[in-house]
Order: sequence, then C-alpha cells, then structure tokens
Amino acid sequence: MMENSTSKTISRWSLFGPPPILEGEDAAAYDELVGRICAAVKPVDVIDEIFMADVAASEWEVLRWRRLKLSLLRARALKALEGFLRDKLDYDLYREHFVVELTPILQDNPAEDQAEDIAQTLAHECARNEPDAVDKVRAILAGIGLEINHILNRGKTRKAKELTQQYVRREPDAVKFIDEHLATAGVSIETLAAQALAQDLGYIERIDRLATIAESRRNASLHEIDRRRPILSETLRRSVQEVEDSEVIETTPAKGEALLDERSQDQSQPREC
Repeated sequence: MMENSTSKTISRWSLFGPPPILEGEDAAAYDELVGRICAAVKPVDVIDEIFMADVAASEWEVLRWRRLKLSLLRARALKALEGFLRDKLDYDLYREHFVVELTPILQDNPAEDQAEDIAQTLAHECARNEPDAVDKVRAILAGIGLEINHILNRGKTRKAKELTQQYVRREPDAVKFIDEHLATAGVSIETLAAQALAQDLGYIERIDRLATIAESRRNASLHEIDRRRPILSETLRRSVQEVEDSEVIETTPAKGEALLDERSQDQSQPREC
C-alpha cells in the first residue's frame, strides 16, 4: 500500500517539471531519494509536495557538488602521481610502450627500403639501441618533423598512466612499486595532490560556494516546512540526513541546520503559515 502511495506521489511530481538529473547521473538514485522522502513524510496535499520537491532538488544539487569536488580531488591526485612516475621510470620499464608508440608511425611512414610488415621489427631493434635501426628511425622521424625523444616521452607517459590505473585497482605489483618509489622520494600521494591542487584552489572554492548556496535553498525549504508542519519538517530532516549518511562522501550538517533543529524541538504547536 505504501509503495502504491509513493508511486502516485512521484508521478504527481511531474507537475513540477523533469527531474534535475544531468547526463551520467544515476536516475535510480534520484528516484530513491524522492521515494524515501515521500515514504517518510506521506504528504497530505500539493503544498507538502511542492516543499518536498524543492527539498529533493536542492539536496540532489548538494550531493552533485560534493561528488564533483571529490572527482576533482581524485583526478588531480592521479594526474600528479602520473607526473611523478613519468619522472622516475627507468627505460627498461617503458621500452615496450616505446615500441607500441613507434610502430604505427613507422607503418605510416616507411623507409624506401622498408616493407610495411617489418615496421614492428624495426621498432624493436631501435628500442634495443641497435645503431643501424636507430639511424633509420631517426631519418624517418626527421622526415615528418618528429624526434625520437618525443616518442620516448609518449611511451613513458603511456607506462605511467598504466601504472596509475593499476594502482587505483590496487593491483599488488603496482601498489608495491609505487609505494616504494614514493617512500624513496620521501613524498606521499597526499603531498603530490596538495602541490597539484595549489593551482586549483579557486575551482574548489567555487564548488564549495555553489554547494553552500544549494544547502541554503534546501534549508530555506525546510524552514518553510517547519513553519507549516513542525513534525513534517523534523521527519524530512531525518530522511535527508539518512541519504547523506549513505553517500560515499563523509558529510557534515549544513550551516544553520542545528539552529533549525533547536527551534523545531522548542515548538509544541504548529505555527501559522
């Protein structure tokens, strides 16, 4: 019976426009947020539904900004780790990646005496520093405006990215390799991330500001609900907090929410709208 009531309420929310879901966001998660709010509050009229729609949209925006901030922090940390590894890799570790980068270039730009099917062989010979192969490769690259060091750097970058992704997946060999190199250099991923984020503090501050604005809108809706139905307001606060607690991101109470809680507890009779 509760599920039918909740479904009807969600369907009625179409009156307030399409759900505020961006491409790539989890529509099922938004539906769950709406469903949990509806199930907890059990709105009795359209006014309740308007307030609940506002709270759901604002809360979804708060969670979006928090996810975006976390994504930015992780992306910058991983990019910094890639840069660190690129500077520390020995040639033997990325030699095969050099071959992978060089082979298609040689296939697209063969030497006069070179058949396309031996491009990979030439790349391997060059990677082993065989003099004739190195000279031939240099000549081919010079003809298209490239240098061998450029291809070496591409191979090194490819290997650094591969190691970083393996580290993210917690593959034992990559974890051991990277942890040892970080320890030898006397740094940590947090240190690398902090250095990389120094140039992005403005973006982070903007994200925090936008999250605060969304929290203020949510709290304003809660305040209006508090004026109309104190019991509904308290129930809705608990529902919203449960959603935030279930997020991967650790959250803290929004500014002003504690004050609203105190006011709600002091009230024994509903206020006039």
